[in-house]
Amino acid sequence: MSHRRTALVLRAGACTLLGATAAAATSPYWPAAIGTGYGAAVLAWCAHREAAHARREQVLAQRAEMAARPTPCCLLWHLSDGTDHGADCTLDPALVADITRGWAALDAACCLPSWLSHGAEHDTTHCTKTDQAA
Repeated sequence: MSHRRTALVLRAGACTLLGATAAAATSPYWPAAIGTGYGAAVLAWCAHREAAHARREQVLAQRAEMAARPTPCCLLWHLSDGTDHGADCTLDPALVADITRGWAALDAACCLPSWLSHGAEHDTTHCTKTDQAA
């Protein structure tokens, strides 16, 4: 039985014992209410511990799943000449070359409008690179 289900069963038992405690407290056998109340408290505590254990197992399973996932392939790995690159890269080498060329072109442009228009809309008054053609 899973910890979550065990916690639910224990909570149901605690509620049942609380009902028995209420019934015993109103009867001539009121000292029995002390025992059933104590039993309900113990079952509630056990249910709390089981629920905490279930949550802990769920978190550990999620962490294990995330750790087992392959490392995603990103452009930073390609631009760093593979020093930080994962062995399970799935990007096509032609796509990597296109991305690298695009980043080189973006880096060569001094402003975003120049990069977007391939140099056709270049404002030399605000340009920080003086070697750019207008």
